[in-house]
Amino acid sequence: MIKMANSAAEETDREVVAPCLAPNDFAEILQDADELLALMGSTPLEVVADLANTLSVSANGAEAWEIAEAANAVRRIASGHQAATLTVAMRNLTEAIARAQHDYRIER
Repeated sequence: MIKMANSAAEETDREVVAPCLAPNDFAEILQDADELLALMGSTPLEVVADLANTLSVSANGAEAWEIAEAANAVRRIASGHQAATLTVAMRNLTEAIARAQHDYRIER
C-alpha cells in the first residue's frame, strides 16, 4: 500500500493495483481474454499480435489449451499482416472463450 496525501493535513491508504501478467486463476484468464479481445478490435495488427501472444502465454500457463491455440492463430495471422483472414481467427478465439466460460460457469 502507498500512503497518499489528499490534502496538506490528511493522509489515506490507497491500494495500488496492477494487472497480473500471468494470472493463475482460470476465471482471471477469461476476464483478461475478454479485455484483450476488446483491445484487439481497435488496434493495429502489430499490437493485435502482441496482445494475442500475451493471451496465448497466459492461457497455456492456465492449461486453457483451446484459448491458447486460438490466440496463437490470431497472433500468427496478425504477425503476417493478413487482415482479411483475421476476422475468422478472432471469431474462433471469441467462441473458444465463450465455450470455456460456459463450461466453467463463469459469468461475463
